[in-house]
Amino acid sequence: MPSECAGILPTQRIASFEAQGLILLGGPGGLYGEDYLLDPTPEEAAGGITCIWGDELVPESTVTVSVAPLSAQTRSGIVEELIAQGLNETQLEDAISYSRLGDEVSSPAIVNVLRHDSWISVIEALGGEAFLEEALTICDEVATQVHAD
Repeated sequence: MPSECAGILPTQRIASFEAQGLILLGGPGGLYGEDYLLDPTPEEAAGGITCIWGDELVPESTVTVSVAPLSAQTRSGIVEELIAQGLNETQLEDAISYSRLGDEVSSPAIVNVLRHDSWISVIEALGGEAFLEEALTICDEVATQVHAD
């Protein structure tokens, strides 16, 4: 488990965010650190970290990336919560995803990927096919970065 947001994504993704004017606002090492969100995220409650990149003047630019450990004891509760949110379940090659497409107006693209020992989630402030695809790609990048199984 990374302890800082700098360790959650590859440098290419961080550079891409910076090129879009997105800075690390919340999470370990962020501008506002752990104080960005009022309450811990479910991933933080599970022992992980949540990192939020965005442009403070453009709320719809926000990308939230979280990673948390997953065990046999915690898996069923997390799956139940994701299903309760109405997320769509999809079998991937080495994981199961729970996602929502969202739309480009008011509903975010949400992707949660559960592997044997990790829970990775990405929430794009806006939805739609392009944002959902980017969220899935970011989940794969996080898995590679933190060596998630």
